[in-house]
Amino acid sequence: MNNGYQSATIDLLRHGTIAGDAGLYGHTDIPVTESGRLQMQQSVNIDLQYQQVISSPLQRCLHFAKDYSQRQTLNLKVEPLLQEMNFGVWDGQTFDQLQSCWADLERFWQSPATVIPPNGESLTAFHARVTQFWPQLLQQCRGTQSLVVTHGGVIRMILAQLLCVDWQSADYYQRLRIDYGSITRIQVLYTDDGIYPQIRFIGRPSPAI
Repeated sequence: MNNGYQSATIDLLRHGTIAGDAGLYGHTDIPVTESGRLQMQQSVNIDLQYQQVISSPLQRCLHFAKDYSQRQTLNLKVEPLLQEMNFGVWDGQTFDQLQSCWADLERFWQSPATVIPPNGESLTAFHARVTQFWPQLLQQCRGTQSLVVTHGGVIRMILAQLLCVDWQSADYYQRLRIDYGSITRIQVLYTDDGIYPQIRFIGRPSPAI
């Protein structure tokens, strides 16, 4: 190993509790509640001093990222590729409002890789968007402790790649819980031979939950 290796710590912060009834909120620009903002704040107050913040452009991530980066005098980068999956005509609808298409939703949950939300983003396209951006994120975070404010689906896609699990399987999404306001930490080693990410923990709950 070269003595000039570098490292990075990447904290993936899921946004806090949203200000809406249970439903599908992908690209819909819904805010977080005050308790959701507190979840995010308490999660980042624990054990790291970040050098930069990278955020999804959706307000449930970006409002906190802007406020936090300003208070800590940190550089903020807004990255559209960190947005949640687009659920098309289902997006922004509560589960009560989606009752008329419940059978289609059931098929989507049972086979997310083969059922595409009407006018929405396929799981394959979402996977490609996140995994193609991941190497860029690794380079942006090189040599830093970075806070990445994003969404549950994005975090699951990153973890699926690092864990080499089947991202097309419904079981993967049903069994992996990423709470609102939780932190998933990835440590990365950069050497002349390659880049080696290692998951330290997944979905550490906010103390405010």
